[in-house]
Amino acid sequence: MFTGNYNLRDMGKEKEKSPLVSVVIVNYNGKEYISRCLEAVCKSLYTNIEIIIVDNGSKDGSAEVLNKSRRENNRIKLVLLNDNYGPSYARNKGVSETKGDYLAFLDNDTIPDPNWLIPIVNVFQEDVTVGACQCKLLLLREPKKFDYAGDYLSQIGFLVQKVEGGDIDKGQVDENFEILSAKSAGMAIRKDVFEQIGGFDKDYFIYLEETDLGWRTWLAGYRVIFVPDSIVYHEFGTSNIIDPNSQNYRVKFHGTKNYIMTLAKNLGKINFFIILPKHIFLWFGVVIVLALKGKFRDSYLVLKGIIWNFFNIFRIRKKRLAIQKERKISDKDLFPRILKKKKLSYFINKFRDSRKIGNAGSWS
Repeated sequence: MFTGNYNLRDMGKEKEKSPLVSVVIVNYNGKEYISRCLEAVCKSLYTNIEIIIVDNGSKDGSAEVLNKSRRENNRIKLVLLNDNYGPSYARNKGVSETKGDYLAFLDNDTIPDPNWLIPIVNVFQEDVTVGACQCKLLLLREPKKFDYAGDYLSQIGFLVQKVEGGDIDKGQVDENFEILSAKSAGMAIRKDVFEQIGGFDKDYFIYLEETDLGWRTWLAGYRVIFVPDSIVYHEFGTSNIIDPNSQNYRVKFHGTKNYIMTLAKNLGKINFFIILPKHIFLWFGVVIVLALKGKFRDSYLVLKGIIWNFFNIFRIRKKRLAIQKERKISDKDLFPRILKKKKLSYFINKFRDSRKIGNAGSWS
């Protein structure tokens, strides 16, 4: 486990001797949030950075705001897309414009602490086995409470959080530790690792794309760790405000679809046949329960997410074969590090909140 004294001197006094960090931020109709995010990034104490903003076809005037920011700061690069292609595709487009050794991803509704990049860079430089890092995500409006601190895989394929969202930060996670994956609201990854594993899978559109990326980072022979000294504040829930009409569709359809696809791609042979059937069976249970509650549209969207995987079975098989061919660690060696068993009651209690059914994050 890495520990160190995080200060600028450790990074080298001369800017040219410190590695370039490319900060990639995707924006979609986030005019009300992106300016303050950019302002905070520009105040980072680690100064050898470039900032790449990818606008996902915003219709709220974001492009004008971003063009103004670009003119005022030559460290900012702007990529304007003609439609909303989802964060996975947009982040990949942003990375294609980067020159840094390390990639840092932020959501547009975050405000990073000025010190956020220094501990991340220190970890990467000190430990070549670390492929990706998770920042400590705290709630912007309740900064003493957690948003996210990393997750693990459960025995039935759903995610389990290290710390529940909304829990008070009492110093319970003040050391670096291994996790399955990081959340793109505040994370970093070595650029060569990102390219080696093929970046984000654009078939995800949204939800679980970071889980898939982190899992593939492990399978490529690198570790994913939580770095508590890298703090990012996140205004959780802005997607519901920005695009409420599409949110339910994204949560139910993409949440279901991507959970199943992630397991199908990344599980080893034995666990593929042990975990995946149980996982799919539970999703069919969600379909039935939603229908019995009269939530027929929600039931249909979850069913659609399940069926998508069967209609795309050969496409997923191709992805799986490529991943499994290059894997450097077996499930036997990996699972003790990234799997946390939970009682079924844990998931039943999550399930009872019908507002969260199908939400990738609600099962973690």
